[in-house]
Amino acid sequence: MIPDKLLALRRSAGMSQQEVAAAIGVTRQTVGNWELGKGSPALDKAAELARLYGVTLDDLASEEVGVVSSGHGARPRDLHVLHSLVGKRGTIECMSHVLSDVTLLGVSEGWLRVSCTVKTATFGKPRVEATQTIQLIDLADVCAIAVDGEE
Repeated sequence: MIPDKLLALRRSAGMSQQEVAAAIGVTRQTVGNWELGKGSPALDKAAELARLYGVTLDDLASEEVGVVSSGHGARPRDLHVLHSLVGKRGTIECMSHVLSDVTLLGVSEGWLRVSCTVKTATFGKPRVEATQTIQLIDLADVCAIAVDGEE
């Protein structure tokens, strides 16, 4: 698991290390060590963390899944409109940036799971490299969603 992901998910949930530790039955130091990369949770504890944060175990464990969150945490209650957008392509405007050409893969209580292309430029290289990736976007960070027109 990626320590930064554990930290981002905890902050997004608005929880302290002590609160997470109490929720899953470990010490605060254990949670801190996981977030520092000094060990990883056993499978049962990883599953409890995934449930606690409202993500899948695959999302939690995969190095290919990133987390986009400012850590401000306010959770919306009514998700039926977002569920109707699953499978659609479009643009998502977040507090810090805009993600274009995304496909909405799923919606959970606090997260959008999207597939998107991330473009990176490297100094000294003539081309911009594009990589397909999966991102978990904190719903509290979403400002707007625009769906591409139907074909």
